Amino acid sequence: MTKRRPASSRDEKLQNLIMNHSMIFMGMFEEAFSSLAEKMTEALSEGAGAIAEALSGDASKPGAAGVREKTKGEITPAVRAEIGNLFSGIREEISSQWPKDPSIFKAYISSPAFDRGIEIVERYDFRRPKLTDELSDEVLASYVFLLQSGDKELGRMFKELSEWQASLPKPPWAR
Repeated sequence: MTKRRPASSRDEKLQNLIMNHSMIFMGMFEEAFSSLAEKMTEALSEGAGAIAEALSGDASKPGAAGVREKTKGEITPAVRAEIGNLFSGIREEISSQWPKDPSIFKAYISSPAFDRGIEIVERYDFRRPKLTDELSDEVLASYVFLLQSGDKELGRMFKELSEWQASLPKPPWAR
């Protein structure tokens, strides 16, 4: 029997949504993410070439399996570390502006107008966890890369979310 995580509460979903949307939006303007996306594309194409070479060659050739293993795991730790570093700075900036008293946030999101944000996110499926979930740095980065690639559906959702956020009252901690 598989244990299922309990569904997030409305407050948790809204906190995650506001935090994730802000982090992805800020990530879009980080030059480092564009550079990282280029490096990943290069590494993937080089990796694909190395794998194809290893697979097309004689399996008995020395190192053929090693090339496959090296290519498969080579980029992941470096990319993961770079993504973590990039989001660490963004997370610190957002956290420094976030209210320290949870009751302030709870009072701020008490209006039913905030439910619209959850509804927007739940209408879309990008085959990854939703913005209303607590997201890892890798998932946040995947959203940034998807937006940078010009994904129309994600662009549409972000436009809707931006319009929704613009219609909300300004947070009391941002005044």
